[in-house]
Amino acid sequence: MTDQLQQDDLMALGNRLMHLRYSIDSDHLGLVFSEITLPDYMILLRFARRMGIYKLETKIYLKEICAELNLPMTRVSKMVQNLQNKGYVYWQHDEDGSEGTYIYLSENGAEKMRLQQKILEEYFSRIVDRIGYEKVSQVLDMMERLENVMEEEAENLRGAAEAEEAS
Repeated sequence: MTDQLQQDDLMALGNRLMHLRYSIDSDHLGLVFSEITLPDYMILLRFARRMGIYKLETKIYLKEICAELNLPMTRVSKMVQNLQNKGYVYWQHDEDGSEGTYIYLSENGAEKMRLQQKILEEYFSRIVDRIGYEKVSQVLDMMERLENVMEEEAENLRGAAEAEEAS
């Protein structure tokens, strides 16, 4: 292959990749996430895994959420406030103040998660029926590897830009 053909192939591949990454976050997911939004689902899913989605009395401290999500307290506080405003969680302070603030899932939040998970189970079941479990699993493994490499390359670009600014 000539250098030009390789470059054209490389750009075509890159453009397909960017289109797919963009389309994953596009409108069709709005149809799948009809009970709660995708961001709310992703946050509640992390909480639910930790707390047990149907154990409404279980509490999780904001500092634990920060550590699990690797996010600053201000960002987690905003996320939790949004979830509380929607009635998905309750946010409370320890009475003695020793541990800080914590949240627990509301009945409304648990019900929304149950309904959304049912929709997702049906959706993904149809996808797996059409493509096959092994192939879907292989694609996801490859996507994770690709995402990790892309993150590393983005970090390399950041480092190069910072080095250039420093000089």
